[in-house]
Amino acid sequence: MKKNLLIVALVAIVFTSCISTSKTIRFNAIPDETVANENLKNFFRSNPKPSILLRVPNSNDRASSNTSADNTSNLLFNAIEKEFLKTGFSVRDRGLFNEVLSKGNISDYSKIKELTNTDIIVEIANINLSVDYTTNRFTEKIGNKVTEKVGNYSYTEKGASVEYKIILVRTNEVAGAYKFNYQPCPNGCVVQSFNFSTKRKIFQPVLKETVEINAMEEFIKHSTQKLISSFKQ
Repeated sequence: MKKNLLIVALVAIVFTSCISTSKTIRFNAIPDETVANENLKNFFRSNPKPSILLRVPNSNDRASSNTSADNTSNLLFNAIEKEFLKTGFSVRDRGLFNEVLSKGNISDYSKIKELTNTDIIVEIANINLSVDYTTNRFTEKIGNKVTEKVGNYSYTEKGASVEYKIILVRTNEVAGAYKFNYQPCPNGCVVQSFNFSTKRKIFQPVLKETVEINAMEEFIKHSTQKLISSFKQ
């Protein structure tokens, strides 16, 4: 009898170990923010493929400059310009534009049109590569059984956000403001993909500093595509 019980127990252990088990983390998405006034909508109805200039954050506080941006920033800025080019927009050169402005001592956007033939300035108001997404919930799947559970500690991944302002050059008007958010693990991340630390005998996830550049570049491309699509609405 004892031998039979032992065999049953061993079979149960082997069977249980063969059942696939996984734990998946998903973070709540932060909704995008889009605001555009009627002037901007009317402009794009009449000018579906205008000439644009990308204004980037810089220390000189001029309309455009690519001298103070690091390699990562330049990679992202170039990705944005490429998406506009793919859609048929005429993209003005940032460096040349900045040179024209500095020589002309121009502070009023409305005068830029006649000097550079630029219709729209797409200003990057902010790029944040270190937005915390945190949750203590995970989905556990054992075989075909799926259960939502609350963990003993929180999982945190780095997301990102990018904010644009759209300026109508001829009227010197900020006509649109947009914020797009990058949610980490959009399709779920398995718990095993997190790095863990055992310092002070505490088993907990190790936080990343920023979003990986490849993921950020894809997010920037996607956010630019959404920005362009909003112009057609």
